[in-house]
Amino acid sequence: MEHIRERIPPHKLEKAVVTLGNFDGVHLGHQKIFQLVIQKAREIGGKSVVYTFEPHPMKVLYPQKRMPLITSYRERARLVEEMGIDVLVSAPFDLEFARMEARDFVRDVLVGAIGARIVLVGYDYAFGKERRGDTELLKKMGEEMGFEVEVVPPVMLNGSAVSSSRIRSVIEEEGDVALAARMMGREFSVTGIVVEGHRRGKALGFPTANLQLESELMPRPGVYAVKVEIAETAGAFGGMANLGTNPTFGNGTLSLEVHLFDFQGDLYGKELSVSFVDRLRDEIKFPSPEALVEQLRKDEERSRAILSSRKG
Repeated sequence: MEHIRERIPPHKLEKAVVTLGNFDGVHLGHQKIFQLVIQKAREIGGKSVVYTFEPHPMKVLYPQKRMPLITSYRERARLVEEMGIDVLVSAPFDLEFARMEARDFVRDVLVGAIGARIVLVGYDYAFGKERRGDTELLKKMGEEMGFEVEVVPPVMLNGSAVSSSRIRSVIEEEGDVALAARMMGREFSVTGIVVEGHRRGKALGFPTANLQLESELMPRPGVYAVKVEIAETAGAFGGMANLGTNPTFGNGTLSLEVHLFDFQGDLYGKELSVSFVDRLRDEIKFPSPEALVEQLRKDEERSRAILSSRKG
């Protein structure tokens, strides 16, 4: 995949079939659009193109509003490439770009610079200054400038449209990582470097890796069944993770501690990718370390059962 980090590609893209959007989370709705883009590009012998923005426009236009990303820009690029897209354009977004009128963007960038033949967008897509551009404007300009426009309906799940905002809410407010996985087509994951922790887990018989997190979005605090990949290591380990403040020991600060099943070795300094498979319970303050250990044994048994049932 060619990855262009400019607003205007250095060259026109041959018979470009383009989709536009932020694509945070690369969920089932996004994947449906990408598949159609690839299909149509093959039909006309052209290039499949994803045009997105970096940073996310909300972070530039409304910096005071908290909106954690589901996927990092690096992860989004990796997922787009895995889908089979030919060209990813990560356009630098700033206030100057935000002032570009929708018509100017279509004329100068979409058609003039990229050479779009077909444009596919989600049903609720809006763009340009003050989001004045919408699907109707795209269709009208397509007729004027000779490109096709297709509006892709949403993917529905449990009676509601799959969307990035819905996924954020499900993960952060509810901790329902299993539902989030159904909307994304894969488990929600976070990445971090293993750093020095309190070393209590080993004494309790449940050694843990304490992660210094890179991810913006985190699930609701609690205990989860997880799958863990270690950078530059083949395969994944099952495990369980505690996201919280360890109230039994009064830590006070939020941390993610991961216990890997059937693992022997030193993880300090290594990068781990932790995929949240299912939520086990809320974080609890136990009356004693012994009571905590008893619960951890139950958590491990349940986690192993969950992970075993979802293999493949």
